[in-house]
Amino acid sequence: MRPATFALGSRTIGEGQPCFVLAEVASAHGGEADRALKMLESAFKMGADGIKFQLFRSDLLVVRRHPGRKDFDQIELSEKEWRKVLREAKASGLTVLVEPFDLPSLRVAQDESTDAYKVHSTDMENPEFIRAVGATGRPVLFATGGVPEDAVREALELAGAVPVGLLHGFQTFPTPIEEIRFRELAAWKERYRVPVGFLDHTDGGSAFALLAPALAVSYGADLVEKHFTLDRSEKGYDYQSSLSPEDFYRMVELLRQAERAQGDGPAAASDGAQRYHRLMARSIVAGQLIPRGEVLTAEMLAFKRTDVRFEPGYPPREAHRVIGRRATRPIQADETIREEMLE
Repeated sequence: MRPATFALGSRTIGEGQPCFVLAEVASAHGGEADRALKMLESAFKMGADGIKFQLFRSDLLVVRRHPGRKDFDQIELSEKEWRKVLREAKASGLTVLVEPFDLPSLRVAQDESTDAYKVHSTDMENPEFIRAVGATGRPVLFATGGVPEDAVREALELAGAVPVGLLHGFQTFPTPIEEIRFRELAAWKERYRVPVGFLDHTDGGSAFALLAPALAVSYGADLVEKHFTLDRSEKGYDYQSSLSPEDFYRMVELLRQAERAQGDGPAAASDGAQRYHRLMARSIVAGQLIPRGEVLTAEMLAFKRTDVRFEPGYPPREAHRVIGRRATRPIQADETIREEMLE
């Protein structure tokens, strides 16, 4: 059985741990290493726990006549540039993840001591590549969007003994809200007993994009990955589901509030609930003057809120402990009835 928690950089993710927030750069650097470095600095300020880069060589990713080949050529960073970016990322204090798309890119990331790897959903049926990623010895996150479940099971086996997590969500830009299916987070976790994350590709310009990760937390997400870009108005690469740095920061705030709202015990055990209950709860009080020696009846009792500066009396549900007993002294109207007043 695989571990339900594991170390991801300096953090632990999984059951009982705070949600790990992963800032996804993807292609938003536009092929500029300096821009990738600016995004690294921004990710730290946004409150992310980690940052993820996609490394690829366009000649190993698509054929020459692929309609997107020109774009891939334009945004591809050189090996030298990636090594610089990854070294700066490691020095930033953020956990660094890489989503490699080919073996040379995987080797670059491995040389630079990347903390963990993500396998893109389109590589989930590439056994040799999955074996190579697992052989790094670092944690691996598998994207499950649109992948047949037998391929997911096979990928978990191919990864070997390394810690693994599953990521729910698929990469349409943006993802229609009705296709998010938050309930699948709990289903994956129940089925495989590993940390499960949420790949959020909702429209980065919508209010729901700020809320979706917080909702994912309430459904059990151990990790949330969200794209960001330095300036959405530029409408550059991968901007559709990306948040601006300011909105990313707000999204993290909402996510952390959602975590706190989950609580860590029964609602009745919270300090706030107990204070409210003490302030508003009714106690058994004398509904009239009760002379000494008088046998208490239901008609003599009243149920009222009492002065919070003093200990409460019997709750109304314990009236049976009072009725039928004699008063050891006169009990004034509205006086809280206590054990020492009764025979």
